Amino acid sequence: MKEKVKGMAHLIKISDYTSRYEQDIQRYPSQFSRLKRERWQRMKSDWERANRMVSREKEAEKHNWFEPKERNIFSSTVARLKKVTNRETPTEENTPPAESLTNYYRSKSLEDLKEVFYEELFQAQLKWASSSLIEESSLDIKYKYDRRLRYLLRELPDNYMVMYYPIMKTGRANVEMDIVIISPTEVFTLVELPGKSTSIYTPGTGRYWTEYINQERRKVVSPLSSLHRMRQIIETSLSSITGSTTIKGILYAPEAMIDYPSSLFIEVVDKRNIKKWIEKRKRHPSPIKKTQLDISERLLNHSLTSAAPRQDVVEEESDTPRDE
Repeated sequence: MKEKVKGMAHLIKISDYTSRYEQDIQRYPSQFSRLKRERWQRMKSDWERANRMVSREKEAEKHNWFEPKERNIFSSTVARLKKVTNRETPTEENTPPAESLTNYYRSKSLEDLKEVFYEELFQAQLKWASSSLIEESSLDIKYKYDRRLRYLLRELPDNYMVMYYPIMKTGRANVEMDIVIISPTEVFTLVELPGKSTSIYTPGTGRYWTEYINQERRKVVSPLSSLHRMRQIIETSLSSITGSTTIKGILYAPEAMIDYPSSLFIEVVDKRNIKKWIEKRKRHPSPIKKTQLDISERLLNHSLTSAAPRQDVVEEESDTPRDE
C-alpha cells in the first residue's frame, strides 16, 4: 500500500501578482497536481532507499568479526588512509547526488519527510502564484512566513482554489478583497478576525464590533461590511456565468471566538469549530468541475495584475543574435 500525502489547495492569486493560473486556469491545476504526486513519489523512493542502506549498515555492524582492540587499530588505519587520499585526490565541489540524498534522508522519519515535502510544495506554490512563463511579480517575503496562508493551503483539499487578498477591478476603483475560496460547488469569502486565544468578538451597532481580551475591550471595524462588499463584487464579476453560484461568507477567527450566530449566508468559523469545518471540506470528494474553473477564470480576469518581464527571459533575448 502506497503512503499518500493529503491534498493541498491551489493558490491561484496573491494580491496583484501575476500567476500561472491566470494564464491558463484550465491547464495548470491538473499539471500542478501531477507534479506534486510525482515529486512525492520520488522523495519517498529516495527516503526508502536511504533507510534500506542504513538497515544494511546496522546489520553489517552486528556481524563484524573484529575484536574491539583490533577494530580500533583497523579504524584508525582506515582514517589515516582517508586523510592521505583526500590530500592527494582533488575533491568534487558538490557531493554526488546519490550520496547527498542518502545523508539527507537517512535521519528522517516518514513524518519528517512529509514536512519537508509540504514546505517544498508551499514554496513552489508561491512561485507559481507570483510568476508566469514570461512575467514575474516581486514576491513580498512576508508570504513565505505567513502561517494563515500555509494553514489554509495545507488543510484544504486539492479540489479547492484560493485567492489571497486579490485586488479586484471595479467600475469606479480597484478594491482589495480578503480571502476567496472556490470549491467545486460554492464560493467562500473569508474575513479574518485576527484575535488572540483569549479574544472574544461581539457585534455592535453601526460600523464597529468589540473585541474583549484580557478584561479589556477595543473597537474593531465590523467584518460584515467587508463580507457584503466582497459578495457584491463577486456577484458582479460572475453575472454572465450560466447557472446560479452559491456565495457564502465566513467570519474566520482560527485562534479566537466570535459571539455571532451563523445564518444561511454567513457562517462563523472560530477556534471552537475550525477543525470540524476543515474536515467537512476534506469530505468533499468531487473533482474539480468545469463551472469551478469558469468561476476562477472570471474572477482572475477581473483582478488586477502588476508584473514585469522575467529577468531570465530578458537576459536570454539580449543574448540572442539578431539579423541585421
